[in-house]
Amino acid sequence: MQKTFHGVELKLRELHEKKIKDILDKRLALNLPILERSASISSLLSILAARDHVWVVEERGSRKVVGVITEKDILRLLSPARLPKYVFGKKYGVSIEYGTANITEDVMCGQLITCSPEDKVGDALQKMVNAGLRRLPVMKGDEIIGEITAHYIIQILLGKR
Repeated sequence: MQKTFHGVELKLRELHEKKIKDILDKRLALNLPILERSASISSLLSILAARDHVWVVEERGSRKVVGVITEKDILRLLSPARLPKYVFGKKYGVSIEYGTANITEDVMCGQLITCSPEDKVGDALQKMVNAGLRRLPVMKGDEIIGEITAHYIIQILLGKR
């Protein structure tokens, strides 16, 4: 016998149709993990000691997002460097040990998948599933105004937001 959760299913269907701007908590936008692209690796690690990702912006004080760094990116940076047989662009890949990672920009992923405040939550979730992501920046033009995460969506479904 299959157990169903009709309340959650109904709420999820309703949530899929809402626009992101309708569920976005403006207070969370004030506490986004943001760091400029020229920041040191030490500054990056300081933020990642408390957060699981960092949005990389053009310059200090800017909200123009140019990339993201996640824990997965940092694992590659921290793991013992191995000389790969072939790496395009950099002699040893991204490594603290070989000095090829000096600033945030050296580590960031610059290919962002984003959503806008006008997108439906269901469409944003589909983007996350298709790309294997846990979070999306919510962008107004080229500036970040918030983020949508799997954790945040679960909190909404459970009535905790």
